[in-house]
Parts: sequence; structure tokens; C-alpha cells
Amino acid sequence: MEKTTIKEYKLARGWALFIYLFAPVVIVLFGRLLIIPFQNSDFTPNVNWIFIPLSIAMITFMIFGVIQAYKGRFFIQNDRIKLIGIFSIRELKFDEIKGFTVNEQYIFVEPKNEGKKRIKISKYFNGYSEILLWLSQNFHDLEIQTSIDEEQEILNNKNFGLTREIREEKLLKARQTAKILNWAAGFTMVWALFYPTPYQLLFVTTMSIPIITLVVTKFSGGLLKIDIKKGSAYPTIIYALVFPPLGLLLLAFYKYDIFDYSNIWLPSLLITAVLLFLLLIKQQEITFKKKLDYFNVSFLALFFFGYSYGIVIHINCYYDNSQAEHYTATVLDKRIGSGKSTSYYLKLSTWDKQNEIEELSVGKHLYNRIEVGEELNIYLRNGTLKIPWFIVSDK
Repeated sequence: MEKTTIKEYKLARGWALFIYLFAPVVIVLFGRLLIIPFQNSDFTPNVNWIFIPLSIAMITFMIFGVIQAYKGRFFIQNDRIKLIGIFSIRELKFDEIKGFTVNEQYIFVEPKNEGKKRIKISKYFNGYSEILLWLSQNFHDLEIQTSIDEEQEILNNKNFGLTREIREEKLLKARQTAKILNWAAGFTMVWALFYPTPYQLLFVTTMSIPIITLVVTKFSGGLLKIDIKKGSAYPTIIYALVFPPLGLLLLAFYKYDIFDYSNIWLPSLLITAVLLFLLLIKQQEITFKKKLDYFNVSFLALFFFGYSYGIVIHINCYYDNSQAEHYTATVLDKRIGSGKSTSYYLKLSTWDKQNEIEELSVGKHLYNRIEVGEELNIYLRNGTLKIPWFIVSDK
């Protein structure tokens, strides 16, 4: 039978226009960030090197986004559905479709045969609601069935308790525990972002949550999961593992100015490796049999590294009893940055070991007290972990 197209869908006009206008701006911005590490003749690894992979990733992402906006199409035909993407064309006949699932960004049409690839439909397609209605009228919503099946699987699994009542109670407690940990993690990140005092209490709280989460997850017997699956009967603790690292990074950047980053990387990588080991040992969720497992581990490794970085900076600076070396620098310029929060910056002249003009983020009170042309005191310290850092003050 000849295939005829009943309906064709493409990216909504507003979103397409937004991508066409926004992508070039982002590409130019990250193109400039990409060259920052190469502007200095000294190629010693420092924090600016983070811009290299970040910029390449963002530029690539934007280019793919523009191509997808122009080329992407979804078709409902007389006997199948078809999706045209950047690198592939995927089709599923109606009798090959097992059902569909929905998350915040996509509809996933799942095949009956594991050898076939699923079709992923963006919510930003024009007529998204119409597509979803058509699928719901013709195929099963797998999330509802999966949730029912998983809950029955838990309640029938004697590894979670001898009786059904015990298993029901354990599942309820696991959901409550996951909710408490995730909400606590989110709270500490907001705390660090908007009002990071008292500092030591905030640091200890933020540092403790991922450790507690890893321990609780190990003792849950498999009831607590890392991966996020909408509609799953298993509670996830992913937010308790990713929010605290963001909070610790905010604290590290807010509280301390690092002079030399050379000795940060090794201890941060070692702590990251230990956390990954604790996460992966004696668990059955991540088996590395699916590509998604590799992505999830890489994703968590990135956040664990941020967590480790924050801990290393804290130990190095907070417990530092070394004798400070005193220098002075002249304020060359000052500016206020606006975003989700207001930031205050001073541009300082070179000072002894710092042979480049540098812009530093400072507190509001210091910013208001100091004027262009005045001198600031620089107190350089060795650091407990031999990571030099400094304090800027007008006193």
C-alpha cells in the first residue's frame, strides 16, 4: 500500500524563530570564551581551561539546534509514524508500537521489538497536544502500566520483607526518605545561593547530604534509585546527589579567591573516584549494559567533581593557619553585574606575584567603601593543602 501522510508536524514557529536568533548570539559568546585560555602565553592549567570543553560543547549544541529546527519533521501516515532528525530517519509501523511515555520535554514512542529504536517527539513541535491526543487514543500510556507493574513487583518481592504489609511500609518509608533528602538538598542550594551564612553550618550541612544519601541508598536494598523515571514506583534520590555539589561550588567561588589552581585537581579527582566507587559498589541499578548507564555515571562524576572541588577549597582555606604575605594593589575600575543576583567587581592592578590585571568579585560593603584609584590590601596565604589563596581588604 502506498504510504500517504495524514499529518505533518514541525517545530513551532515561535521556537524556531527563537533558536535562529538566539543560537548565533550564544555561538559568538562561547566563541569568545573559547579563546580566553589561549590569550595567555603561559599555558599552565588553570580555571580558565574549563572554558575550552564548555565552549566547544555549547557551540556544537547550538549548531545542532539550528539544524534540527530547520530539518526536524514528524509525520503520521496511513500505517506508520516517521521522525526526520539531523542524522537519521526513524519509522515505526502501527503494529510495531508497544505504547508511549511522556516527560517534561518529549513523547517517547516505544517499539515492541527491542531491535527497533524508539521515536522521540519534542514538546516544542507545533501541534504537540494533537500528537499526544492521537497517541492516547490509539496506544497504551506505558508509564501508568509501568508504575502499576513496578509497585506490584516491589510488593511481591520477599527480599523487601517477609510479608506484604512489611513491604508496603518499607516502600512508604523509602518514598518519605527520598522526599526529605531531595528537599533538604534543594534547600541547601538555595541557602548557598541567596544567604550563605552561617558559613560553617551551611558547609557541613551541604557536605553531609550526599554522604547520607549514599549510605541510605545502600541500606535501602534497592528501593531507592538514582535514575529519574517518570511514573516509576521506585523513589529517586538524584536531586540529593546533584544539588549539594552546586551549593559547594557556589560557596567556594563566593568565599575564597584562589591564586594558583595547580594543587586542586589531584585531591578533587581522588575524592570523586571514592564517591563513584561508593556509589557503584554492590548495586544492581547501573550495569553498564546500556548507553544510558555510561551517560548517568559521567553526569554524576561531573557533579561529584564539583562536590570534591568545594570540599578541597574549604579544607585548604578554612583551616589554613599559615602566615599571610602582605601586598597592595590599586583599584583600576569597578562595576556591578546584574543577573539572578547582584555581583560587585573590582579591577585591580598587578601586585608582586600576580603579574596580570585581574577583576575580582567582592562584597557589597567593600565595593561601596572603595573608590577607583585607591589601594587595597592583598593577604596571600599558602593554604593547608598548598593551594595558595588570598584575601582582599581595605583594612
